[in-house]
Amino acid sequence: MLRKFAWWFIVFGLSFLAQDLGWADQGTAFIWLELGGMAILIAFIIIVCLFAGDGLGEKFGFSFVIAITYAISLGIVLFATWGATKLFDIDFAVAFQIMTFGQCLCGSGSKKDKDN
Repeated sequence: MLRKFAWWFIVFGLSFLAQDLGWADQGTAFIWLELGGMAILIAFIIIVCLFAGDGLGEKFGFSFVIAITYAISLGIVLFATWGATKLFDIDFAVAFQIMTFGQCLCGSGSKKDKDN
């Protein structure tokens, strides 16, 4: 949970930096950084599993199933965010930041998260 929380604040801070540099507004920069980070993570897991074998990935604590789980989780968050924008008539970027922050606060329910 702490890693998710730290990652969220890093992306949040970088999105303000991107806004100050004039690259994009804060919400758009947050979306691109968060989705880009997740896409790189999923691609890395898939590449390791394809080229090095699933056994090597499991030695480091990830497997092809985790990549699929991350992708499904990302799809659910994007769908829920879209639904929230329609339901509450708010900006997609604001809703996405709220949804991802909520994910950081809610643990996955596994024993590993409860111990930390």
